[in-house]
Order: sequence, then C-alpha cells, then structure tokens
Amino acid sequence: MKRLLCAVTALCLLLAGVPAIALTGEEALGLVNSDNAAQNTNANYPTLQKGMMDGDDAGAYVVMLQNRLAELGYLLGSADGTFGSMTESALINFQAENGLTPTGIADNITQTMLYSTAAKRAPTQGQGEENDVFLVQQLLARWGFLESAPDGVAGTSTETAVAEFKSYISTNPIYAAYAASTPEPVATLAPGEQPIAVDTPIKSTVEVNGQTGEITDQVLKFVNGEYPFQVYQTTLQSGSSGPEVWRVQRRLRQLKYLYKPDGSYGSLTVEALKYFQRKNGLTETGIADEATQTKLFSIEAIPSEEYVFPYRITCSLDQQRVYIYGWDGAGYTKEIGSCRCSTGQPGYETPKGIYQSGGKCTYDEWYYFTQYDTYAKYATRIVGGVLFHSVLYNNNKQGPTRSSVNSLGRPVSHGCVRLPEENAKWIFENCPEGTTIEIY
Repeated sequence: MKRLLCAVTALCLLLAGVPAIALTGEEALGLVNSDNAAQNTNANYPTLQKGMMDGDDAGAYVVMLQNRLAELGYLLGSADGTFGSMTESALINFQAENGLTPTGIADNITQTMLYSTAAKRAPTQGQGEENDVFLVQQLLARWGFLESAPDGVAGTSTETAVAEFKSYISTNPIYAAYAASTPEPVATLAPGEQPIAVDTPIKSTVEVNGQTGEITDQVLKFVNGEYPFQVYQTTLQSGSSGPEVWRVQRRLRQLKYLYKPDGSYGSLTVEALKYFQRKNGLTETGIADEATQTKLFSIEAIPSEEYVFPYRITCSLDQQRVYIYGWDGAGYTKEIGSCRCSTGQPGYETPKGIYQSGGKCTYDEWYYFTQYDTYAKYATRIVGGVLFHSVLYNNNKQGPTRSSVNSLGRPVSHGCVRLPEENAKWIFENCPEGTTIEIY
C-alpha cells in the first residue's frame, strides 16, 4: 500500500506539469531545429526537480531529461527515471554553462534550451583528475574492488572499495609484511595556523571487517607500486564463490561484460568471461585461469561493447514491433522471435535509448496501475516508469480488454510497451535484470 501511495504521489506531481500541447518525440529528445524550438512558445515542458520520478505508465520526462544530459556530457551513467542528486548536479552544470540561472530545476526555459541544437556540451574535464582519490580509484577498479567509474571524488562507493581492499590485504598472508599499518602522526598546528587541504578523505563512515574507507599511506604505497599487488591468487570456474570471484566479476563489470556481480560464479559469469577471452585473444574456456586473470586485471584489457546476456531486446517505434535476439558467443546476431506492440501515444512517447532492464516489477503475474485502476500481467521494467507488460485487464482482472488487444500495432499507451500476454510472459521469465533493451 505504501508503494502504491508513493506512486500516486509521484504521478500527481508529474502529471500536474504535463504539456498543454503534446510534444513530439523529436521535440522531447531535442531533435528539432533550435530556431523552431525557440519560436515554439506554446510548448510547455513539465517542471522537473529533485525527488520526482517517472510514474508507471505516465510518460518518461525524467528519463528524457537524463538521456539528453548524458548525451551532452553532463551526466555520467544511464537514465533511471529518478531525479536524484546526480541529475540535479548535472542540470546545475548545464544551466551554468548555457547562461541560465543554476537552480537545478528543469523549468520550461531550461528544457527548451536543453533539447535545442543550441545547447552547449559539457566542457572537457581535465583538471582534478590526477589527485590521490582518482589514482586510487583507477587501481582499485582495475584490481576488482571498485564497480563505479573513477571520477576523483571520494564517495560511498569509493570508501567501500578502499575498505574492502584494506580488509583483503589484512587477511591475505602474502601481504603480511605490508598489512600492518601504524597510525600516522597528527601534525600540531601553531596558534592561528590553518590546516593544509588534502585530496584524500579525512573521515569515513564505511567499515568492512574493521577496516575503514579512509585512504591511508599504506593504500597509496600499493597504488604507487612501492608495495606489490598480486592480481592472480587462484583459478576460478563455474561453482566458485568468495572474494576472488567478486574481484573477477567487478572487473568484468568495469569492462562492461558482466552487469551485476554477486560473488557466485554462475552461467552469466561463464559467458561473460568467454567473451572477454574471445576479444582478448585467449582460449574460450569460461575458466578464470592465471593467463585470463593476468589479462583481465591489466591496463591492456579490451572492454566489451555491451553486457553479455542470453537475449537482447529491441523495440521499433516506427514498426510498433518488439524483436528478441539471442547471444551466440560473439554478439546478438540471431533473431529468435518478434511480436506486435503498443508504445506511447503523442505526449507520452516511449523514450528512445539503450537501457539495462530493471527486471521483474512484481513477484507474481499481476501488476496494478493506480492512476488508471487497471491491471496488466508480467511487468518488466525498461527504465523508470516505462515497462514491458501485457495488454490490459479491468479492475476485476477480467480481460484482456478488447480495446488494448485491438490497439496492438499502434502507439496508444502512456509510455509503456504493451505486448500480447504470451510475449510479456516470455520476457518476464527469460530476461533477467540488466538485459539490454534498445528503443529506436
């Protein structure tokens, strides 16, 4: 009930600002001429701000905002439909760079500029990268302790990686000579003297097995090579588990082979590693032997174009059709099936882009749309509030409704992708969280 109330609240906030005149997909995605966009005074974008999210089956305005900020280089990572701190920060930077008041609120003026061809890209960030935090992040990412991209900022993910690295070192016998870390002396300041700013975190709220996320002199000695780090410990294969599996999986994640590390060496890890071996000139065994790990944890490791999954899903807005492609060990070249669909109607366009599936929305087959008092089956999250789901059922779960079945092949939804029930069920059961979905 609490989740439904939150969804209703988010929908009300979002729909309160729905454009009086529906925007075309090209307008919403910034594919119109900037002069025309500036002259289109009747186009009113919904105001978006921190804390808002795209409601289920109610458009994808936050996703479109995030996609455009990422396209222009202001936002790292992929769209998720939730307007959080990173989106706010990216928007502030965009506004400042484009001569707008840096409020962090996506009002009509900001979005008109954002989606126009006059929008300025983010400047190349060269400064501040070579600090201690950035160097530590680079090495911990390469050694399989950090999942996020190095950015020079010591956030929670970095502190967690540092704490895990320190715990790993302290419990591994081969590092016994380097594991003991004596407290560094605290400098005494003369009266009136100001402390010197450093680029490493002073305190850490993260703790792993008694180790904190503070970047100590010991950590820096491993990073600068004064203390050697041995990347290979033991051969891993299907069924393996433990800290070495986590390291291999995190590195595969960094190189975009494996979507979600879990510490268990299962079929997805095997296929991801086989593809890594293929691209890096190694024998495709799916076993993380010494040669494979030496290459994997090296700076020369070749990354993947996209994550490895059993299937890849694409959706053509022009054709109103969904296609499923199977992984063949080298790519998603084999079409295994397709079906008709219904995507978003004008004003609620299904957002173009490449997304990693959010997985199943429910544990059972039924999904309830609070705003419309209707049901659907087998809901799988594409991004934000945009879902794959079956044709619709009424509030008594009777159906499917004739109108939603007859509308397949035409854009009539509020942003979601409706499918015949059997096809929605197949995706629900066979395409796990992280599966690549392309809307084009």
